[in-house]
Amino acid sequence: MDTITNSKQTDRKKLFSIVTPCFNSSSSIRDVFISLQNLNNQNFEWIVVNDASTDHTLEILNELLNKATFPVTIFNLQENQMATYCYFLGISKATGVFTIFLDHDDQIKSNALDRFLCQWDLLSNNQKDDIAGMIALCEDENGKIVGTKFPRSPDINSFFNLIFDERVRGEKFFCYKTSVMKENNFQLVDRYVPESTVMWRISSKYNTLFFNEALRIYNQPAEEGANLSNLDSFEYPIGFRLNYLYLLNYFSSQLAVRPYLLLAFLFNFSIYAYASGIGPRSSFLDLRSLLHRLIFFPIYILARIFLVLKGQPSK
Repeated sequence: MDTITNSKQTDRKKLFSIVTPCFNSSSSIRDVFISLQNLNNQNFEWIVVNDASTDHTLEILNELLNKATFPVTIFNLQENQMATYCYFLGISKATGVFTIFLDHDDQIKSNALDRFLCQWDLLSNNQKDDIAGMIALCEDENGKIVGTKFPRSPDINSFFNLIFDERVRGEKFFCYKTSVMKENNFQLVDRYVPESTVMWRISSKYNTLFFNEALRIYNQPAEEGANLSNLDSFEYPIGFRLNYLYLLNYFSSQLAVRPYLLLAFLFNFSIYAYASGIGPRSSFLDLRSLLHRLIFFPIYILARIFLVLKGQPSK
């Protein structure tokens, strides 16, 4: 891995670390850079992980590095590792107080950092200690809000509750404390691990501040093509198994009063366990709750029958 930095690096700690993984991003990475240049608040560093691109991405990044008026660090991977490792690396190298993910084909609004800071400054010191960070909205390239708005704004709440009780859906914009992100970084068990695994770990310990302002432009993925929105989860069953294991282990008390969710999570956990070649005994031992263990085996058998009928092989 090669590391390239520009002359704007200083010892002064930045407020924000903005992490951008990119792969074959020559058609979009300049737009990301322009949106960063246009930020009203320039108190940030840009961490770019070039995931062994085969087009002109690296040449463009070197060009942008020399133009940047803010600190830029480029990690140039020699072999393609996929987004999970890129995020993991970006988090581990982040030095800002807050960490933000900005994808290689998205843009950040010019007032975004100021709006995050404004919301943060409205909190008391006790609230800041108990909150992992903030989540705002995204809009698409046509200015339409992506997914659903939060039912209340601002709202201090659990990410788990907002997803499964309030049924909030769609892409959102995360700005979390870097210290919290480092403590709950991605587990590199598979080439792809859903971002939600990090969110479940964080949500089991902290609340989040949610507010209804669109601060990121999210370019909707094409219906066909190579992007994370279209990936086959069964190509990365260990990562998806971990996602459901976290839900089961970190939210056992909440699931005890939500039997439908409990059964759905155990079924999906069993599906990905079988697909990944991880046996029922190991999966049984990975479950922390006695209730989950008691009902695991019949659900695992049903999941295995379902996958066999579907023609899905085990690894």
